[in-house]
Amino acid sequence: MKPCEYISNERRVYEDYDNWSPTNSDGMHLGYYSMKGGLTHSVNTITAEVMMRTGVDKVLNLAERMGVQSKLPAVPSLSLGAGEISLQEMLTVYTCFANRGSKVVPFGLLRIEDKTGKVLYEHTPAVKGFPVLDSQTADLMNYMLRGVVENGTGRGLKTTYGLNSQIAGKTGTTQDNADGWFIGYTPNLLAGAWVGAESPVVHFRSTALGQGAHMALPIYGLFMKKVERNPAYDKYTNRRFPTLESDLLAMVDCADYSENDPDRSFFDIFRSGKERPDSLSLKDWRGIQKEEREQRKDQRKGLLNRMKDLFRKKD
Repeated sequence: MKPCEYISNERRVYEDYDNWSPTNSDGMHLGYYSMKGGLTHSVNTITAEVMMRTGVDKVLNLAERMGVQSKLPAVPSLSLGAGEISLQEMLTVYTCFANRGSKVVPFGLLRIEDKTGKVLYEHTPAVKGFPVLDSQTADLMNYMLRGVVENGTGRGLKTTYGLNSQIAGKTGTTQDNADGWFIGYTPNLLAGAWVGAESPVVHFRSTALGQGAHMALPIYGLFMKKVERNPAYDKYTNRRFPTLESDLLAMVDCADYSENDPDRSFFDIFRSGKERPDSLSLKDWRGIQKEEREQRKDQRKGLLNRMKDLFRKKD
């Protein structure tokens, strides 16, 4: 799927999965979101549909390659947090984005010194990670996850905590508000927060209290605020993500939301005998349009010839 592929925000029923029907936290199911917009604003209906179009098995395989070791259920509700994984696993997944496609093992201890400053231990970072994604896919993900922080559910990092670093990240709220997540990263500093209980039976009373943006993001925000204030950590806060190449930038050049389907033209509505397919079949649809243009051209030629016959002088 492409970042600017639009998906209806309607509430769907997945009959093959016990009639599972995800709903949005705000109760709204109008219009169309681009895939980029669904990610930016954490739209449940879009997230679930993206997983279904991609394929549950493909998602599970990719999750394993990116660092998830826990057993995940092969159900579409996995897209909204039905599985249980550790914070360490989640951080490992995000290293694939931060390292432009390569997976590395995240670490939290840089160095140990005694009271005299003698170094007792110093972490040796991995020279090379394990390639999981191509660099262009990772660059697109970094761009879209930066959008979450700039304009979406993670914007509190800027508006509330006043962070100036270039940060990409994602909020997360599992079903019944049992777990809240936030994973954030600069090009060379990754951190995450999870808030929840050992048992999923314990949960917050409402999404307003239990969503990741309200209970996990503040932990990351306070942490990064201290990092930004310390000049010794400038190397972790001053780095910038690579600028997207022009062809990749064109792939994300679209609005997050539209009231009407941007992939469906006014004339498509009245077109008889053919339904506009989704944008996955856009190439086929363009072929159909080309054929119809040729047919109209032939029809116009036929009409002109008949008119010429009407006004042709008789011998």
